Amino acid sequence: MNQQLKDQYDSLYASKKDFYGVEPVSAVRDLCEYIFTGSVLDIGGGEGRNALYLAEKGFTVTVYDLSKIGIQKLQLAAKEKHLTIQTKVTDILSDRIEGDYDVVVNSFVLHHMAERDAQRVIKKAQKHTSDSGVHVLTTFSNEGGLYERNKLSGRFYPDHMCVAALYVDWEMLSLTTHKMTTKAKDKQGVPMQNQVVTLVARKC
Repeated sequence: MNQQLKDQYDSLYASKKDFYGVEPVSAVRDLCEYIFTGSVLDIGGGEGRNALYLAEKGFTVTVYDLSKIGIQKLQLAAKEKHLTIQTKVTDILSDRIEGDYDVVVNSFVLHHMAERDAQRVIKKAQKHTSDSGVHVLTTFSNEGGLYERNKLSGRFYPDHMCVAALYVDWEMLSLTTHKMTTKAKDKQGVPMQNQVVTLVARKC
């Protein structure tokens, strides 16, 4: 397990209630346009803003995350809402995915990984996706302050065509980009902006 990253997110999640807010990412909110029921794997689900929303919509949800604090907060929120969500404290890079899923959500996780590792995680998730299953992928691209700060790191900051190429054999349902203000700050303490790529695709 990436101990440094684990410690970072444990600290973030312990510092504030709902560190990333309670609203799901837009593609998760719109997921019911494409699929109405089934099993979901939320990779790097953190405190559960996407998982809780989908569980409330009737999906059977499993969350993998390396932060014990994030998972604990998700479990508490699920209990308060009378929801059942399966959780596992794990590093998706080194652990295997158990079973197949109708939906896989991968939201703001891949930029922490080397490019080769990020692509390997995507392929692993694709392999464990049911026929006609749907992927929701949201990740920072190679345009913006966050990328400029980390561009020598070798981490995964793709453009939208790179993301599309990883799903060349899938049905592309949606592929969009937009700018967002991140939690990361520059040297002057100003939150940085970065482009985000969002993909929704169906397994053929």
